[in-house]
Amino acid sequence: HNERPMSTHIPYLRHVSDTVIGLENGSLLSVIKLDGLFFQTEDQAELNMRSVVQNTMIRALGSSRFSLWSTVVRREVETEIGGAFDEPFCELLNRRYMNQLREKRMFTNEIYLTIVRSGMRGALGIGDTVKKLLDRANREVRDQQTREDVTELEELISNITRELQKYGARALGIAYRDKEPYSEPCEFFNTILTCGVPRKMRLPRMGIRNFVGTSRLHFSKRTMQAQAAVDEDSRFGALLSVKEYPPFTGPGMLDGLLQVNHEFILTQSFTIADKPIAQERITRLQRQIQASDEAGSSVEKDIDYALNSLMNQEAVFGFHHLSLLCLSRDLQGVSKSVSELGACLTDMNINW
Repeated sequence: HNERPMSTHIPYLRHVSDTVIGLENGSLLSVIKLDGLFFQTEDQAELNMRSVVQNTMIRALGSSRFSLWSTVVRREVETEIGGAFDEPFCELLNRRYMNQLREKRMFTNEIYLTIVRSGMRGALGIGDTVKKLLDRANREVRDQQTREDVTELEELISNITRELQKYGARALGIAYRDKEPYSEPCEFFNTILTCGVPRKMRLPRMGIRNFVGTSRLHFSKRTMQAQAAVDEDSRFGALLSVKEYPPFTGPGMLDGLLQVNHEFILTQSFTIADKPIAQERITRLQRQIQASDEAGSSVEKDIDYALNSLMNQEAVFGFHHLSLLCLSRDLQGVSKSVSELGACLTDMNINW
């Protein structure tokens, strides 16, 4: 039978600069890795303040050119602390401690923020599309525009990294190990495509989409398998998504997931809608509610509040998505992983 290669579903093309990746549709992206915060010991007022700062950071983007993707990769790790001690008591203590550590399941949470810069969306994107068609004939103009776009994205990434310094933010790029170039963005893409299995990736001389994806993917109605070259790197999984959003959201809602004894990949995205388009949609919804049985209810007040927030530059609106890939080392463990991680979402009042 004819099987489509994985590369047909992967949009990444090449490194345009050290930290910027070019996509098939002409978009650009950069990936920022975050160490994170010790949220369990942070004061709630500090977390709320950080949430306001991040909200301001997203508002500053203010254009449908930009999308933000956050990815949390939780995977099991084997911890080993090396060392030898001449003192008999210290040696005994170290040996017993390491034996205790081996019996526990230890996990690490890797947090990434991806910024995608694309063309304008919706009605405002028509002018962009026409300009691209006109510029296609002139290679010099196109190359100059690409250089300007890359510089703009690099400046934006530099600003965001500075604002998120509290989280230990740094942009992923080309890293030299033993004087050999490695691509950190390719390592990130490959980790997602192999369902959380890390692997060092050299800087490719071919297209990225033909380079990443070292596992073979199989799909059934409810589950999937990432089949690796060796069984210990194979993973089974199932995807959860949001059926109905909770009435209120706040910082730390998803922190419960970071304490569950299961591997997963949590992905969220937010694509900004331009102000005129968001205003038109909210106004249309406002008219529909006024003409319905819900006129005068709290729903109408919420819509009025949303419109006021938009007009006063207090908020930006856009399109959000959340998906949770529940992972297991064997097929039998998938249902347990789904039920326990799904219970976490239910505790947060998220219907999945």
